[in-house]
Amino acid sequence: MEALARQLADTINAGQEEGRERLRDVALGLLRDEVQLTDPQPLPAPAATGTFNPFGIGIPLVLMGSVLVFLFPPVGLLMFATAAVMIAWGVGTTLLRQS
Repeated sequence: MEALARQLADTINAGQEEGRERLRDVALGLLRDEVQLTDPQPLPAPAATGTFNPFGIGIPLVLMGSVLVFLFPPVGLLMFATAAVMIAWGVGTTLLRQS
């Protein structure tokens, strides 16, 4: 491209002095009209892989269970049991994924 630009500049400089500005404007106009600008193609979205974290859900369940065990013992114990299952699930999937 640099060679073509240099060749075009040499051709314009070889012309008459009073017509150089007009030749330059014509060359720029032609180039501007001929170049087609298109929108870039959107990149495909990366596939979502396992954003669910059961261990992270188990921690708030333990906190809620510790409060509810004093107010409503059956519900608090159920929260503790659910938290234990979620934490075990999170630890299990982490260990299975690494091996």
